[in-house]
Amino acid sequence: MASWVRTIKAPFKKLFNQQQSNSRDKKSQQEHDNRIVMDLQGEVMACAYEDVQVMWSMLDKSKQRVCTVN
Repeated sequence: MASWVRTIKAPFKKLFNQQQSNSRDKKSQQEHDNRIVMDLQGEVMACAYEDVQVMWSMLDKSKQRVCTVN
């Protein structure tokens, strides 16, 4: 009797495990992207050229505007 239960549960268990794995991958990708942006921001702010810093602030402001609309 247990074998038919296992046969029925197996595809659902596999699907559940795949969904869990995908959500972890998305979170780790987001964390990685955030770290890269923070590293880049540090490098830009350390740059001696004011033009580069102004351009970064323009990009940063546009990013905030897009996020607040959602």
